[in-house]
Amino acid sequence: MIYMNKILKNTITAALAFVMIGLCSCDDWLTLEPSNRPINEAGSPITSLDEANARMNAIYSMFRSYYLYGARMTYYGDARSEDMMANGVTKRTSSYYLFSISKDNAPSSFWSSYYEIINNVNTLLGGIDEVPAGNAADSATLADYKGQALTARALAYFDLTRLYGYPYMKDNGESWGVPIRDEGLVSIDYKPTRNTVAECYEYFINDLENAIPLLKSDKNNGRFNKWVAMQLLARAYLYKGDDAKALETAKEAIEGAARYGYALWSATDYKDAWKSEFGAEVIWELPIMTGETAGSKENIGYLVYASGYDDIILSDDWTTVLMGNQKSDIRYKCIINSSSKQGARYMWKYQPQAGESDRSLGNVRVLRLSELYLIAAEAAARSGNNEDAVKYLEPIVKRGNSAMTVVGTTVTLDRVLEERRKELVGEGHRFFDAIRNGKSIVRSEGLAYPHLSAIQPEAWNFNWNYYKVVLPIPRSEVNANENIAKQQNPGY
Repeated sequence: MIYMNKILKNTITAALAFVMIGLCSCDDWLTLEPSNRPINEAGSPITSLDEANARMNAIYSMFRSYYLYGARMTYYGDARSEDMMANGVTKRTSSYYLFSISKDNAPSSFWSSYYEIINNVNTLLGGIDEVPAGNAADSATLADYKGQALTARALAYFDLTRLYGYPYMKDNGESWGVPIRDEGLVSIDYKPTRNTVAECYEYFINDLENAIPLLKSDKNNGRFNKWVAMQLLARAYLYKGDDAKALETAKEAIEGAARYGYALWSATDYKDAWKSEFGAEVIWELPIMTGETAGSKENIGYLVYASGYDDIILSDDWTTVLMGNQKSDIRYKCIINSSSKQGARYMWKYQPQAGESDRSLGNVRVLRLSELYLIAAEAAARSGNNEDAVKYLEPIVKRGNSAMTVVGTTVTLDRVLEERRKELVGEGHRFFDAIRNGKSIVRSEGLAYPHLSAIQPEAWNFNWNYYKVVLPIPRSEVNANENIAKQQNPGY
């Protein structure tokens, strides 16, 4: 039985309150029922377009939570890499950065929050086909909601699999992933076993393939559209090692999205673009809204702020080893150098939006068009297609620094991964990029601004063979489910 605990603000919107039946609004800290309890207490199917919309709003709110992309899922992939570091051993990011997590102290928030999303999606999907549609427009809207729900479930399973399961290319997906569940209401005695990584990939890839023809192509600010699902599908193929499909899907998404107004930011616009909502380069952006979640200063914008929680900063591995000779690169200019805190570096990418001064209200750009270019370049480089590797890497390289080019060179996997470090720093990719490719994370010693000495010894230089590159199944789940207890990740 999958248990979940989630923190929600008592000022949750009326639309969310409609679907969060059973939650008490008298306290900031709320505990949900186990995930075998559907979003509707009786498990009854949805009956209207408005209810389907409200339930999707609730699902997006969960993604915005600081347990997921509001903070933890966004900083996880950087805190565990060499490019960023906790700014002290007691920070919120410290346990991930130091690799001090054990089977007894591992947080359960990833597991519980994602399975809450999955449960709510399953309940929505269980009834959406029965909702009466008064006209063709209603039918198209219902189809779009179904596509959004399938995309949400796919993203939840993709993230769970890369958090708790070893990379697909390590053993062709034979290791344990996470339990796959597509039912809405199940018995209180439901105690699933883990599916393999390969089975998980097959499942969420199938969800994305089914979602794409249902989704609208127009921009849908804050929500999923066709290009979101296609980018996630291209990413899934890339993680799986299916380079042909990753390249094909990324190409189709780049070309298709361009017809609907998506375009790379210019070098001139790049820095200030982070202060504008729903820019042309952003495929999926999560707006962080005032009063939506408890303790909004837990959001990523406040964690990376020098005068905020000052929690996670860029390391010398990024500022000096990687970018030391490229200070004119536009990506380097996304650092805020604090004169009051010598040597510390702060991420520019989570600025408060226009009209706001609260740093905790920095929107999160989860998917950008630039990543699609980098997916295409990596898939092409890995498969020996240098023409396409150059074609898709060059716009990212040239925008970063007009004096740089990859034209006339052979683009290697390492060259693409280097560019991903420059372009996507602070967006949660580096750890996963290295580990899924069998590369090592190497935290340099003897730097001017050194990594913290409290890092676990094995976490200074590691690859996918280090058991802590995956999280342990949470203690609460192991205690509740003897089947899962027998499938704890090795080493824990």
